[in-house]
Amino acid sequence: MTRLEADFPLMVSAAVQSAGRGREDREWISSPDLGIYATFGFHLPDKRHLSLLSITSGIAAIDMLHSWTGKVFALKWPNDILAEGKKIAGILCETIIHGDKIICLVGIGINVNHDALDFPALLRDRAGSLKLLTGADWPVAGGRERLAASMTYWLKKLMQDRGSSIVRRARQLSRSFLGKTISFHHQGQVVRGIFSGIAADGGLRLDVPGAGEKIFYSGELA
Repeated sequence: MTRLEADFPLMVSAAVQSAGRGREDREWISSPDLGIYATFGFHLPDKRHLSLLSITSGIAAIDMLHSWTGKVFALKWPNDILAEGKKIAGILCETIIHGDKIICLVGIGINVNHDALDFPALLRDRAGSLKLLTGADWPVAGGRERLAASMTYWLKKLMQDRGSSIVRRARQLSRSFLGKTISFHHQGQVVRGIFSGIAADGGLRLDVPGAGEKIFYSGELA
């Protein structure tokens, strides 16, 4: 860890992963040379930023994808990226508190040139790629450079404590879920309610029948 800290901030990318994983230790399919598989390492100056880290990373990936392809993407709280209802990218954020330092590792996986048969049969109705979305191949190396630039831009916003602009952008990117009844997995339980938006500190606002509005900071939408 000492050597990594000396080199922070950094980005590590791979052409293929043998043990790629997503949230809840789910396998992330990392087909050779078909996707962007990158991990960013950096410090955060303040613990207040942690609740916004996932949505900041999601915004960075979406803005990069939109500027690259011209297509519309949605943020599925806290950090899945969808296009035409299919998952194009996923993000995994991990933090380590080391003394007075907050060490962050953000892994981003983007399906770029995958065909339908590159996904397991059970995932083909839910997984998408830029190639399936646009009908064209995309240069993976160029995409990594674009992603690094977008992450740098949005992380600077986060570290400058401009949380309001981040939340405003996240609300725009997740508005397709507003008013919809969703299932939410939280601490081993499934909570059903109406998605009412993203709170000022990045939490999920869910209107739960019989319990009113609740704000969650961990878990995922079904």
